[in-house]
Amino acid sequence: MTDTNDTDSDAQNYTNVNLEAAHYAAPDSIAWTFLVRTDGKLSRDVGRRAFMAAAGATLAAGMAGGAAAQSGGSQLNFGYDLLSDPWITGDVTVETHEPDFDAFDYIADDESVQSLAGATLADREDEDTPHNPIRIRGDLIDIDDYRRFPADLTTTNSDDEEVDASALDAEFWTTDESGSTGTISVTEEDDALNIAATGQAAGDTATATFSDFTIGDGEQRRVLQLVANVNELAADAVVSVRVVDAAGNEVVATIDSSADSSADDVIATAQGSGHIFQTQLGDMPGGPDLDTIEEVVVDVSEADADVTFHGFNLESSSRWQFGNRERVNSDEELVTETVYEQTGWFGITELSTLYDTDRFANAVLEEVRYDAAFRVSELPSSYVEFEFEDSGRDDYSRRMRYVYNFKFPSAYSLSITLNTWYDEVVFQYPSDRYMAMEVATGLSEQVALDGTDDVEWTSRTSTYTGASEGDDIELSGTPSSDSVLALHGDVLYRGSEEDSATSSAAMGPTGREGGGLLSTWLGKIGAVLSALGLAGLANAFRGS
Repeated sequence: MTDTNDTDSDAQNYTNVNLEAAHYAAPDSIAWTFLVRTDGKLSRDVGRRAFMAAAGATLAAGMAGGAAAQSGGSQLNFGYDLLSDPWITGDVTVETHEPDFDAFDYIADDESVQSLAGATLADREDEDTPHNPIRIRGDLIDIDDYRRFPADLTTTNSDDEEVDASALDAEFWTTDESGSTGTISVTEEDDALNIAATGQAAGDTATATFSDFTIGDGEQRRVLQLVANVNELAADAVVSVRVVDAAGNEVVATIDSSADSSADDVIATAQGSGHIFQTQLGDMPGGPDLDTIEEVVVDVSEADADVTFHGFNLESSSRWQFGNRERVNSDEELVTETVYEQTGWFGITELSTLYDTDRFANAVLEEVRYDAAFRVSELPSSYVEFEFEDSGRDDYSRRMRYVYNFKFPSAYSLSITLNTWYDEVVFQYPSDRYMAMEVATGLSEQVALDGTDDVEWTSRTSTYTGASEGDDIELSGTPSSDSVLALHGDVLYRGSEEDSATSSAAMGPTGREGGGLLSTWLGKIGAVLSALGLAGLANAFRGS
């Protein structure tokens, strides 16, 4: 029985604290948010010793009263209430996610591993809506455990060497077409097993049998585990996967368009990819009678069908765990559950909930889909320019001019679709603060602060001044990742507000102002780590 009910939300939140050093830097996941001043990525070789050395040096500097060394001067404090953090929602697809990758890592065209600049998992819609921003599919996961049954089966390769084999190797299957006017084939497709029957008519049955194994104990505890793509299922066709013991007793799981999809012995009722089926043999009709299992028979009857098995296991007494997801239960409560059975693409809360299980620890994901938000606070420093200067006014003595650039990479293994570009109005009286706000799209290069006069801008000033504090306003409903996007702002501040907006030590554990001495030290640590090129560690330490 596969679960096809997917109530995942399109708008999601994120947490990404998977770096080893972050365990030592922020074991309680304190939430800090800063602009990272470098696009350098934390080496996976950085461990506790490297972190403690950097932290110790920074604390010493902080206790001595010196300012934290930074590249390019003060950094913007996006945790400050009066500094907005514009973002663009989007959908990101990454081909090939290795076990040691972070979220949004991808393989560039030069074969290097890159991190997608500015990308975070999209925000949670609200506290009552499921938050599953990462989507995967069972047949697009490559793990040894899909091919480990039976555990002691071997074969000989082209070099006459003995190597591991499995039930997904076509050489171990036999076929029988005597009960059919058609034919049946068993072939291999990229480490998967394809069984296809063609030319069949009503009353026909063709079979494929695998018998190179014996399970002589704990038969009822064993789990029939399948990950299958139903490529073709003609009307009236039935595919039966039969597990048979020495006395002819059997349990049967079926692919049948007329079957009850909620039944425990039904794999699928329609064509589709990524059908995950996992049922304990003792819970299936006939299961309690099994004694010494000796073969698996796949029957195709009544019409044509084509099925590819990507995973096949019969020896385990536990199920594969495909990560955690949130859903709303029958009591209208938001709950978190482990995914065991599913059809097609399904959402999970974090990739770590998949990789934390032993059987998926080394999984390679052939495709991952993210609900994403690209945020200015996560961009490399080279994408952002700002300056404060005298405004010539008494009420708001300082004027902040800035340019935020969004630039997106292109790679064969990466697909980015942008949806909507937003900003938040952060002032109680917007018309007193926003002097000019304008956007530019379709640019071929980033805009420098001293080059804004050379750009054709579209004004959004009235959008800001006509809104209320806390409103999310739309800057563009049709942004494209094929070009550079830029936001140019001219905003008034008080002198004390400038200090808060540019202070690296002004934030408390909530990501806003305050926090005292500990907050000051932690802020200095983060600033130095960014300056040293350890942007990933700085982010993890701050919880961003």
